[in-house]
Amino acid sequence: MAIEYLLVTFPEPRAVLADGNGVGFTNHTLMLPTDEYLISLAGTGYQPPNQDIALSGTSLVKPMVISFTSTGARAPATPPSASPGGASERRSEGKKKKKKNA
Repeated sequence: MAIEYLLVTFPEPRAVLADGNGVGFTNHTLMLPTDEYLISLAGTGYQPPNQDIALSGTSLVKPMVISFTSTGARAPATPPSASPGGASERRSEGKKKKKKNA
């Protein structure tokens, strides 16, 4: 099974999905087996929604390059309760600081 090279470009880092499976990130050369793939990005706010490609005949110095463009819409933000540095973590940090000063 031959290895092929794919470069997916997008203005910001996004996970790249091949047939719905994560294979890497935008703006980095990805290595995939020779095959046909439906390429999309994680999140929202990009066009086209996906690209159907036949990946073959590439090399590390000449990868297949496909591009997605931003539509201006952003992917939904992570809820504060699930994000690192949320309110509960800030409260515990404050307690730690008080203990150090005591």
